Amino acid sequence: MRKFIFNIFAIAFICILLLSGCVQPSQGSPELHVYIAFGQSNMQGPGTIRTQDKENISDRYQVMNVVSGTYAGVSQTKGQWYKAVPPLIIPDNSLNHWTNSFTIGLSPVDYFGRTLVNKTPNNITIGVIAVANGDMALASFHKTKAAEYFAAGSGGEGRESGRPSSTERSGWTRYTGAGYTNLYHAIKDNAKKAQEEGGIIKGIIFHQGESGRGLTYTTWHEMLKEIYNDMLSDLGLAPNSIPILLGQTFNSGTGPGGYLNTNNNLIKAVIPNAWVISSSGLTQGRVGQGQPDGIHFGSADLEEFGKRYGDKMYELVY
Repeated sequence: MRKFIFNIFAIAFICILLLSGCVQPSQGSPELHVYIAFGQSNMQGPGTIRTQDKENISDRYQVMNVVSGTYAGVSQTKGQWYKAVPPLIIPDNSLNHWTNSFTIGLSPVDYFGRTLVNKTPNNITIGVIAVANGDMALASFHKTKAAEYFAAGSGGEGRESGRPSSTERSGWTRYTGAGYTNLYHAIKDNAKKAQEEGGIIKGIIFHQGESGRGLTYTTWHEMLKEIYNDMLSDLGLAPNSIPILLGQTFNSGTGPGGYLNTNNNLIKAVIPNAWVISSSGLTQGRVGQGQPDGIHFGSADLEEFGKRYGDKMYELVY
């Protein structure tokens, strides 16, 4: 009788712990869900990294380092997974804004992954592979056209005025200097490595548009379609099988990628599984957290933008 009563109390105690969140129930075998992030400066990390941005980050949120260096004080080797403590893309020695008036490094990727971690079962680890650099035209990320784009001087035949810029060439050198053929291969090579380790590619997030397409003989959305299709093909994924989320430019502007802000059907016509993430209501942030240039988001709004990406991806994938 005593043993029976003890068992009843033990079961009740465990149930209370489960309900209170002190003990997490088993929710299946471990899974690594991988997301690709790419784009230009608003994806790379234009926001100041605040104290709260480095706190309470789950071990279930991981980033695969793409270019070896020191990030958040930790020496990281390319092709290895690390806890996703910002900065995820900009190394520690490059965190000063070009005006030297504040530091940068916070990206929408940070709160995209945290949002998914908070929403998904605890057997799922969220992993991101992020390749981004300021000022990159869309051609910079193309599998075959990137070499053509960077082959000649700025403003050469078939290129938009002033393209490629010195900032673009610096970004190109950063990734090719790390052993990649181009930025596309930096994405593909690391994504394939993640797959070989058991990771499942679940989706793509993207922010680009301020610098346009770079090459004049094609359209922005047709070039993006080629990049998306090549990625899925090279990763052994069925056409249109994973979502790609496209963030609007600052203040829903009408720059090179501005049609995302006015007519989403244009991108849907070429990529049915593309979804536009609104930048409505987002600003340049507080003093020292954004750039007064009408292009870049501030820290608080990069956090909100990341959550918007995460909420939509969760809706589509889970």
